[in-house]
Amino acid sequence: MAYEIAHSVRGRLRVRYPVPWLRRRGSALESGLRALPGVRAVTGNPLTGSVRIDYDPFQLAEHGIVQALEQMNERLGGPPPVPRPAGRRGRVAANKTPLFGALATTSVLAATLLPVPPALVAGLVLASEVPSILRAASALGRRRLNGDVLEASTLLLLTARRHYTASALLTCLRSVGEYVVARTVVTARRSLHDVIAPTDAVVARVEGDTTRPVRVRTLRVGDVIVVGAGERLPADGTVVRGEALVNQQTMTGEALPVERRAGDSVFAATTVEHGEIAVRVDRVGLDTAVGRIVRAIERTADEKSDIQAFAERLADRDVGRTLGLAALGAGMSRSIDAGTAILVSDYGMAARVGIPTAIVSSIDRASRHDILIKGPRVLENLARVDTVVFDKTGTLTVGAPRVTRIARYGPLSEDEIVRLVAAAERPFRHPVARAIARLAAERGIEVPEVATTAERVGLGVEVRVDDAHVLIGSRRLMEAHEIVLRPAAADEAAAHAVGASPLFAAVNGRLAAMLVLQDELRDDAPEAVQALRARQMRNVILLSGDHAEPSRVIAESLGLRHHYADLLPEDKARLIRELKAEGRVVAMVGDGVNDALALGEAHVGIAVPGGAEVATEAADVVLLRGGLDRVVLALDLARESIAGVRRTLGIAARANLMVVGLAPFGFARPVASILLTHGTTVAAALLNTSQAGRLVSSKLLHRPDGS
Repeated sequence: MAYEIAHSVRGRLRVRYPVPWLRRRGSALESGLRALPGVRAVTGNPLTGSVRIDYDPFQLAEHGIVQALEQMNERLGGPPPVPRPAGRRGRVAANKTPLFGALATTSVLAATLLPVPPALVAGLVLASEVPSILRAASALGRRRLNGDVLEASTLLLLTARRHYTASALLTCLRSVGEYVVARTVVTARRSLHDVIAPTDAVVARVEGDTTRPVRVRTLRVGDVIVVGAGERLPADGTVVRGEALVNQQTMTGEALPVERRAGDSVFAATTVEHGEIAVRVDRVGLDTAVGRIVRAIERTADEKSDIQAFAERLADRDVGRTLGLAALGAGMSRSIDAGTAILVSDYGMAARVGIPTAIVSSIDRASRHDILIKGPRVLENLARVDTVVFDKTGTLTVGAPRVTRIARYGPLSEDEIVRLVAAAERPFRHPVARAIARLAAERGIEVPEVATTAERVGLGVEVRVDDAHVLIGSRRLMEAHEIVLRPAAADEAAAHAVGASPLFAAVNGRLAAMLVLQDELRDDAPEAVQALRARQMRNVILLSGDHAEPSRVIAESLGLRHHYADLLPEDKARLIRELKAEGRVVAMVGDGVNDALALGEAHVGIAVPGGAEVATEAADVVLLRGGLDRVVLALDLARESIAGVRRTLGIAARANLMVVGLAPFGFARPVASILLTHGTTVAAALLNTSQAGRLVSSKLLHRPDGS
């Protein structure tokens, strides 16, 4: 057996254990870790073998936690550390543990129904109960009365009363429930990795003068692969020969395919639409650009949602009450079986099975439709959102502005101005930089390279080109450098009047030109805003770093009453904080470097397709492709998921209350009680997985392209 440090950042450590070991010793391990000075929280997930430790780095160092882990493992008979994660086979085998339990208890159940000697049946039943008994013994050793103690007490009492069928059925249903959750987790992880490229997909790898089909999972850095029309790129790489049109919307947000030829970079999860290219593999799997997003999601996938943690605590607190009710029921009916029937009323089954199944299956369905949700708590927050805040440029607008006019205020020609501005913006990928690059390309202007460029986030760029000091950016940037803007006053007012954005250029301390950029509203923006209003959002708000007039034009076209302009990144974050202080649950939707602070400040940050890397890292939800309808779909999925959780808890509560009410009067026997309580929970869990799929399908049917 082995444990491994799966992930480590300052203040947080994630450890993975073999699933069977953690199921037996997890509670003791968590209690020991919580007792360490400086540990803020410990969250264990025995279904995935993960333990997350949040700690104060000023009170406790990581090596102190590792030392404590080794001491506790020694005391608990735990596994030693290993230098690298367990392989895929080990993880899959661990996830199959509940299935083996279900098969074992099913065989016990069959033995109780066949002509088998009673002593053999009793032995088989007791053997199937050993894991539950060990968990209960561990809890009692720590003086904890929890669901494990209740389950073991029920199983032992059923066995002592020779209710072998009931005992086997209880163990079997619990194993089936755990298997449903484990398979949901495994399926979700597979779907997540398929976002990069299906692991079973085949790609043509160049070997000498020929190509050979190989599995994507076997690719290595340095391999050369051939990708043709209609095929998805399975790795990040560099084109070595050929030409193709590549749909890069997932990575760059560009709606139209772009031409790629030798020397150009291409990305995993993008698609060749026309042509054929040979690509040298630079990064594979989780090291690709999209893979880094997947890795961030995997780090949070093992977390329990707040509602699951609360339900488990509530179930543990109810154990004493359940034992008391069982004793009371047995006394009232003068029947131990009546008390035993009450003992099976366990709310913990709903918390352990129903809740994670509903949440994980929704995250899985979302990833299958290119909506990456970074963990259960994000989904939970998304379901509570009542205020949606949109960035303007690149989110509500197309994000591909065009230069419609160049006003000159000095001796430089238009082409010379375009050359200087394009050189300054050359290192960047934001919409304005792409607009300038397109203009230079259309005019056939050769753009020089610059050694250093200083970006003033939210303001513009400062650079030296051909020994000239060049400033490109907003009015604020010009005023900060005391550039006189009076010559551009009339042109600036005219641009604002039509909802366009001015971009100033100054050379050697003097205003040289003003470029007028016009962006267009996204076709799907009005429908998305209307859909959000139909979902009773308290507010839909527009934020922009652009000037007031272009922002007002966009806001009015969408019917938005609240809009804010001329905002720096820290201003956007401050407005999000103010909304949160008013008691609102805020989702921020953005795409750029300027939005990263606000995305991180919101309860839920949503990065739209093609967002800057810093934005996708700061966001809680990443949309890989599609339009703004994906924002609405993500909200719907989250709400339906939490509705499924509440539905499961409601079913469990009604079933348990029915058993508690009927058992004292002899109307609920042990087998019937088990089927009513545990059976309905397993059924509800299966229902949750199917409903998530039906919801996504119904939403996508309304899309003309079905994508």
